[in-house]
Amino acid sequence: MPGPGDRLHRGLEAVTVLLLAVYFVLVVLQVFFRYVLNRSLFWSEELVRFALVWSVMLGSAVVAYRSEHLRIDVLDTVLPPRARGAVDRLARALTFAFCVILAGTGIQFMLRTLTQRSAVLEVPIWAVYAAVPVGAVLEGVCMLLARPRAAPGAGEGTPEAVL
Repeated sequence: MPGPGDRLHRGLEAVTVLLLAVYFVLVVLQVFFRYVLNRSLFWSEELVRFALVWSVMLGSAVVAYRSEHLRIDVLDTVLPPRARGAVDRLARALTFAFCVILAGTGIQFMLRTLTQRSAVLEVPIWAVYAAVPVGAVLEGVCMLLARPRAAPGAGEGTPEAVL
């Protein structure tokens, strides 16, 4: 049964994949122009960098919804199920707190760059740096909408699978 955040997750995933595809194509074009045509796409490097920033921040929300952020799960193998659940809830709470702090700091940083423009594309820099607070807020929302992570080795329907 689809969860309440499935539509948001699919949309974020589609945008992230689109951004990855854009900068993949641009990097291939950069190589082709430079080594085959002996020319340079001087603007593409900046666009690739901007797309990379946005795809990383939006991608963090995608993996937060899936509860697939990298983690060290050595405690999962030695703790009983109840303690594992407590550790997981603590880790999620700390990650959520980090998202709140990152969003606030990202907004402050973005506001400091309201008058700046990128060197080549003349894109407002705040539009690039907006990826940080937008991604942090979306990651926090996706964490709240995510299904609980199953414990390693826990089967579907077992008490360990629902922490």
